[in-house]
Amino acid sequence: MIGTRSVLAVMAGGVMVTAIVALRSGRKSTGLWLLAAGFFIASLWSGLSIAWTRNNPGMLSSDSHLLLGSTAVAGTIYYGMLAREATSD
Repeated sequence: MIGTRSVLAVMAGGVMVTAIVALRSGRKSTGLWLLAAGFFIASLWSGLSIAWTRNNPGMLSSDSHLLLGSTAVAGTIYYGMLAREATSD
């Protein structure tokens, strides 16, 4: 069964792959904004996963999802700042 977490995971992966293609084709600003959006979606996925694993058994513990989420939030901030800097150039 496909749930909200699955949809968010696929969306995050798709947006990040699109971002890499945009970066490789020379569209730096677009690629960086897409990476920031992909990491934001990954942050949402992580938040839902933390809530889900508190009540259901899963492959990863809620602590592992918390670590993944903090990495995703850091990626969102990092690529967002790079994108804003690239846009101002």
